[in-house]
Amino acid sequence: MDTRALISKTIEDMAQQGDKLSIHAVAKRCGISHSLIYNRYPDLKEHIKALKKQQRARASADSDAAVISKLVAKNQALTAKIDAENPAQYRAVIDGLVAHLHEVYAMYDQLLDDRNKLAARLGKHG
Repeated sequence: MDTRALISKTIEDMAQQGDKLSIHAVAKRCGISHSLIYNRYPDLKEHIKALKKQQRARASADSDAAVISKLVAKNQALTAKIDAENPAQYRAVIDGLVAHLHEVYAMYDQLLDDRNKLAARLGKHG
């Protein structure tokens, strides 16, 4: 087997086995210098980099899924705790906060309207 074929097969084997890919790891597994891959096989170098990027993306997605699962479980536990304690008390607090948000949005709308009127007046005088 020639060197190119050996490197290609090693890359594919490592990817299928879920081994962490890097130019150094592939070179070590092949028993060659990493500089050989860099210098003589730039296409294989790019292939390794692309597969490494895919591995990172997959690991990140798996990590994100684990975090989401953990947060969902925590949310369910907190919801159950709230329901068990005194939901009427929390409902009143939530309703008060929602009313306050409506007031804040009304003030924001008024400020935005005032700002637009001022900008229009300044534009006429400029």
